[in-house]
Amino acid sequence: MTRNADNTQCGFVSILGLPNAGKSTLLNTMVGSKISIVSHKVQTTRSRVLGILAEGQTQIILMDTPGVFAPKKTLEKAMVSAALDTIAEADIIMHLVDASMKDAVERNKFLSEKLPGNKKCILILNKIDQVKKETLLELTKALHEQFDYSETFMISALKDKGLDALLAYLGQNLPAGPWLFPEDQMTDMPMRMLAAEITREKIFERLHQELPYSIFVETQNWENFDNG
Repeated sequence: MTRNADNTQCGFVSILGLPNAGKSTLLNTMVGSKISIVSHKVQTTRSRVLGILAEGQTQIILMDTPGVFAPKKTLEKAMVSAALDTIAEADIIMHLVDASMKDAVERNKFLSEKLPGNKKCILILNKIDQVKKETLLELTKALHEQFDYSETFMISALKDKGLDALLAYLGQNLPAGPWLFPEDQMTDMPMRMLAAEITREKIFERLHQELPYSIFVETQNWENFDNG
């Protein structure tokens, strides 16, 4: 089928979850490229990051977000606010839960209470390869008691398991409309900014207890080479 504005779909999908739930890994795996930096440190993602991909005639615009939890400090409040702000522009909201986390139901309650009842909100259980089937079923039931999700998907973002069904759902449920980005574009982030983010990721990997979470990386010089 030829792609034109009459037979295409396009929409925004917000990925929300606790810190270290696997949001950035999920975005990178779905897009098929390193767009959002990943670290075992909490709150690595500080602002909305877009990842763009196509599923058939549908352009899916994923929004990676900072972790959502009950914030106390000023920086925490700003990052949580940035994450929750994506709800307004999202056509579908994915609540990503680390299924291997202890007290996952209680720790996700704050976010569950922020989810809107007038939009498609789907529950994504991540890291299912680390959890017994019986535990997954109990967790699913308990989380659905906190919020009435439209659908539930069980995946491993790191191992790329269970994503086909998720992609198919997104492709079928985003609104009709023209694509907002060129077919080969994977993010709206400028290369200079992406380079700065990769640098920040490497800093996070090398620093431990002394890690300054307010660290800011600025790219002072950028040169394009003919070989890319």
